[in-house]
Amino acid sequence: MLQSSKIFIAGHRGLVGSALTRKLREQGFNNLLERSRQELDLTNQHAVEVFFASEKPEYVFLAAAKVGGIHANSTYPAEFIFSNMQVQMNIINEAWKYKTKKLMFLGSSCIYPKLAPQPMPEDCLLSGKLEPTNEPYALAKIAGIIMCQSYNRQYGTNFISVMPTNLYGPNDNYHPLNSHVLPALIRRFHEAKVNKAPIVTIWGTGNPTREFLYSDDLADACIFLMEHHNGNDKVLNGRMRIL
Repeated sequence: MLQSSKIFIAGHRGLVGSALTRKLREQGFNNLLERSRQELDLTNQHAVEVFFASEKPEYVFLAAAKVGGIHANSTYPAEFIFSNMQVQMNIINEAWKYKTKKLMFLGSSCIYPKLAPQPMPEDCLLSGKLEPTNEPYALAKIAGIIMCQSYNRQYGTNFISVMPTNLYGPNDNYHPLNSHVLPALIRRFHEAKVNKAPIVTIWGTGNPTREFLYSDDLADACIFLMEHHNGNDKVLNGRMRIL
């Protein structure tokens, strides 16, 4: 991946996309293709095709997604599966059609079964029932992985998938109900400190354990993988899990 390459960061304003943008610029990549939601609706197949036909990006980081915590996933399951499937199908298919050299699909650790052993080995994928609260989102992400693998097998593309764990960092979503666990905790403790509240109430039993990864560290790993690993690597089998 040369500094002069045309690189499309889908979702460049989000948690992962903005971290990728920062890190790529720090490393001298200045030919970055960025489009806001107002400029390019990634759920619109025709709009995405026009963009790829015009710009012909050589490398694509597919970091755009509709995401949220337990409350958001439970409240908007139809939107989570429909919107994410639309974005993934549009970008992956156009990347193949317009001969993108390499695409990286950003998934989620929620693709693994609810009762998978810890730490989760890669071969646990599709081996058991998913967590019910985020099943629609997880199924959309699984479909993205399988789509990348299918295009590699049938068309000889170089599409890879990365499954990060729970992320946090700049440009995270701190919504009081729809955010993920760490930004939700940050907001609640911050508000408690500002308001001098004696108690902070958080959801859950306190028994589950989590792994957290800083978004800029994920970005470093993604850039390394984009430069050094391919969709046909036997060791990784097309599925890279970064924890």
